[in-house]
Amino acid sequence: MQRTMAFLIEQQAQTATKLDRLVDTVESLSRKVDRNADSATALLAIAEIHDREIKETDERLNALINTVERHVSEGRNGKA
Repeated sequence: MQRTMAFLIEQQAQTATKLDRLVDTVESLSRKVDRNADSATALLAIAEIHDREIKETDERLNALINTVERHVSEGRNGKA
């Protein structure tokens, strides 16, 4: 009976140790997921900024193209 109790106590200790390691692993994974989510959010914000900058550049480029086309079509060839 004493050996059985010792065995059960040892098994319980091993299970507790494994459970502690599992909890540590889950917590570590949770922190990594949080960091990845933060990184994804930051990358999305940067992508949105770049998208706005590209649209603004596109608008300015279109305005320049329109001006050049207007000057060429009016026969000025860039001369005032």
